Amino acid sequence: MFSPALRRAVFGACALLLTAAAGRGADLREQTVTMWAPFAEWSLKNPTVTGNPFDVVAKVTFTHESGKETRTTEMFYAGDATWTFRFTGTRVGKWVFRTQANGAGSTTRDPNLHGRTGAISVQPNPDPRIKGFLTASGQKFARQIGEHGALKGCLFNVYMNGKDFHARFDGPDWSDPARIDAYIADAAQYGFCTVFLHVNNSWFKYGTNGWNEHSSENPDPRTFEVIEDFITRAHARGVHTQVWAWGDEARKWTPIGVGGKNGVPDRRLQRYIAARLGPLPGWTMGYGFDLQEWTSEDDLKAWAEHLHARMGWRHLLWGRGRSNSALDVKSYSSHEVRGYEQIVEDLASDPSRPHLYEERHTRNRNSGLDPEGTRRFLWDLAMAGGVGCWWGFYDRGGNQAPPYANPEELKTHAAFWTTRFTLDLQRDNRITDGRALRSPDFSRIIVYREGAERITMDLSKAARPQPAFAVDTTKAYREINIGTLKPGKHTWKAPRRSDWAVAVGRFQDRVRRSQR
Repeated sequence: MFSPALRRAVFGACALLLTAAAGRGADLREQTVTMWAPFAEWSLKNPTVTGNPFDVVAKVTFTHESGKETRTTEMFYAGDATWTFRFTGTRVGKWVFRTQANGAGSTTRDPNLHGRTGAISVQPNPDPRIKGFLTASGQKFARQIGEHGALKGCLFNVYMNGKDFHARFDGPDWSDPARIDAYIADAAQYGFCTVFLHVNNSWFKYGTNGWNEHSSENPDPRTFEVIEDFITRAHARGVHTQVWAWGDEARKWTPIGVGGKNGVPDRRLQRYIAARLGPLPGWTMGYGFDLQEWTSEDDLKAWAEHLHARMGWRHLLWGRGRSNSALDVKSYSSHEVRGYEQIVEDLASDPSRPHLYEERHTRNRNSGLDPEGTRRFLWDLAMAGGVGCWWGFYDRGGNQAPPYANPEELKTHAAFWTTRFTLDLQRDNRITDGRALRSPDFSRIIVYREGAERITMDLSKAARPQPAFAVDTTKAYREINIGTLKPGKHTWKAPRRSDWAVAVGRFQDRVRRSQR
């Protein structure tokens, strides 16, 4: 086993060799960034290229000084004979990189893009709001945090507001930073930290939805500028962006009329997405909606595999109502959820990955959820183990009511789970007359019961006394101190009949080392 000092010395020697071998590659500037944000960017001129510049394939491999991590990404055409590549730090320390533009998969030999080398230093990020990539740990959604990329459990709840914030690009201009900030603030007032964008054929021409509205077969850089600004502004505020790539074929909101699904233009677009957006944390992507009408499992599998093979940083991909092996999430569409028991049954159908109810459970659609039903459904999803879902408001008939008249209830749900949805929690309803999640050693327990005046809790297997408090989930967030509960059986008498959540134990800073 090499000592850290020897390993650093070997790494430094290798970096010098890479730079010397590249010759002119030493002119690429060394940069310093912080973990997760901002991303670093380099641009290279390539005036001698022939053919379609969007078809040039040039790769860049970044290697960490420890030798334990590498990231390979691609360059993207940025216009004006310029190719750009990006990098986001996922491990503190020094990285070196080398470009390759004449290897396997390259359509032309581009000496201007080949053999360039450089280095980048990654430092810890001082802003605790800045997280890494959304990923998965078993059936739970998780975010990478800290300088080692540890995983922290999270609840994935997507918010849309179809009345005030048109999520597509054929309406008000999303290049306005104030509009992005207003959308984020609108979601935050209800406790949601994931917002939604719908791209359709704006991938090819900004402002279009249908393939019959344009004649382009190349990605539109303007669209990508808007999307990446949206993603990075949201990410800086601790907010995630969920992208729907496509819609349905009835409205021609698909790539079918632009060379077909996974055709030459679509593959070109997929490479561009991977190169330009792949290095950016803070987004996930669903393929679209009404997929049963226009997309086979094979089509969707090929799309996900092609993106995953080219993105140097993995982003969760899925398709509504689909569950093939290339997808990171099992998604449900037009799926009647009959309560907590149904959620548990759905989770049992696939224990290998997270689950997402991708039908939009928004007001003024067909979900039938009143304010109480919305709140209870949120708690059911969390207490079952953390199934993701869509929420918000859908404009029907000019209804001017706000998306939710009870924001304090929804914010209470978000505040309660921010530090308490740990990755080791497991269902165990045997220990209560309500519903329960607990850690394997019984040191942390969550109990939830609706319409209750009393809650029983069996803490007999706890190793030591633990602090406990209760929250009325129908009110603004306020912790009611229960005191310290010793191992044994307890009955807590609530101050009033309501829907109560009880937390037993200490939950702060419970994270899991990332599996890189």
